[in-house]
Amino acid sequence: MANLNKWLRTSVAAAVFSVGVAGIADAQLQTALSTGAQSTQEGASTQSQIDQIDDERTNAELEYRALLQQIESQELYVAQQEVFLQSQANELDSLQLQIDSVGNIQRDLIPMLREMVDNLRQFVELDLPFQQDARLERVDDLYDLIDDPEVSAAEKYRVILNRYDIEASYGRGLRVYEDTTTIDGTDVTQSILQVGRVALIRDTQGSLDMLYRGASDWVPVPASYNNDVQRAFRIAREVTTPEVFTVPLPGSEDQ
Repeated sequence: MANLNKWLRTSVAAAVFSVGVAGIADAQLQTALSTGAQSTQEGASTQSQIDQIDDERTNAELEYRALLQQIESQELYVAQQEVFLQSQANELDSLQLQIDSVGNIQRDLIPMLREMVDNLRQFVELDLPFQQDARLERVDDLYDLIDDPEVSAAEKYRVILNRYDIEASYGRGLRVYEDTTTIDGTDVTQSILQVGRVALIRDTQGSLDMLYRGASDWVPVPASYNNDVQRAFRIAREVTTPEVFTVPLPGSEDQ
């Protein structure tokens, strides 16, 4: 009986011990599970922070690259502006040199224009004497033009060149003009045929005379040329259509 009671007490104690051990194990398990859950939550939170930091780093890197690109663009723009400004500065220097040289040009231009008129007057004086008085008068008008302060240098130059062109045109055509001469105290109108700058043929009351370059005076036109000369007069007056005609022009000196 005593042994039975001892065994019962031992069994009860073992059962109580087992229940205690089971309770402790369960508590430890719950603690472990709670710790694991907390660790999982903390891990998820940490990963979220890592992801956020990574996104922020990516955004910062993109912004940095965009900023670098803007800086490069600005540097290129500044370089282009420096080139443009240098070009403008060079152009200003060139314009200033031109402005500074205007006075010299004005000072040198007037003597040059006067020399051009002198040469033109000498040319007219040595040329065949067709309408010579009127031509010399027009040349003399150029001197007044040069001395006129109200006329620009460019306009003076243009008018003088125009007079050169007119004189040059006299040598490229066939024309007739009227002139007056005095014969035996009477003014007589003559028709004068100008054959370029080669010869002049005048018709004075049916008498034909010719003056050519190098000749000292007028000489009669041979009668065999009368019809051709009269035809040339009609062509010059545009009375008849142009055609080939013959006039007694002088030959070279060695013939």
